[in-house]
Amino acid sequence: MRTFIMTAALAALVTAPAFAQERPEEEAAGYVSGVGGFATSFGNTTGAVALEAGARVAPHVMVFGNIGRFADLQGELQPTLDNDTAALMANQGLAVNAGGTLPTSFYQGGVRVEVPTGHKLLPYALGALGVAHLNPTPQFLFSNGVMPDGSTPTVGSDVTSALVSTGALTTPGPSNAFMFTLGGGLQYPVIPHWVVDVGYRYSRIAADTTLSASPINTNGMSFGFGYRF
Repeated sequence: MRTFIMTAALAALVTAPAFAQERPEEEAAGYVSGVGGFATSFGNTTGAVALEAGARVAPHVMVFGNIGRFADLQGELQPTLDNDTAALMANQGLAVNAGGTLPTSFYQGGVRVEVPTGHKLLPYALGALGVAHLNPTPQFLFSNGVMPDGSTPTVGSDVTSALVSTGALTTPGPSNAFMFTLGGGLQYPVIPHWVVDVGYRYSRIAADTTLSASPINTNGMSFGFGYRF
């Protein structure tokens, strides 16, 4: 009896990978994927990366979660910085050049619906909700005039901290905002369990008005490589 049980267990271990490889891609129980690409926002293009994992909950339907990052949504920050620059000129007679960065990380969960075609190519559509963490880093460089403390720095000097400390300027700080994403794509298996992916994703971030005059909208292409099991 013991020999029979050991033989059956060994057979199961040997044949399980074979059955897993024979499972059609559209019937995979779940996936893990790395995604990279780019996104455009307010005329600015930035890199975007994400790590995503999903599990099947119904035929052709998966739930998933992801964590990702937009490298710099600076185009959305610039109008706020330009307003600050204009206010400094009007109120202080101080000319500065404004710039900075707006890296943004995000955390989402959503639903992915696959469209079986009977071929290896697998189209899908997705929607997700989550939160974005925006971390602006504004920078103001001295150009002309007199600082609130009476000093005249060298042209091109970073005077951001000096303006903030004197109360002449209030810069936006880190914040969290609601975010949703809609998109779709095509997936293609390259070897058993491993797939490549290309897609489009639209995201909208309800940023605070002190950071951006309107919600942040991004449009981007994504390219992924993942494992389905």
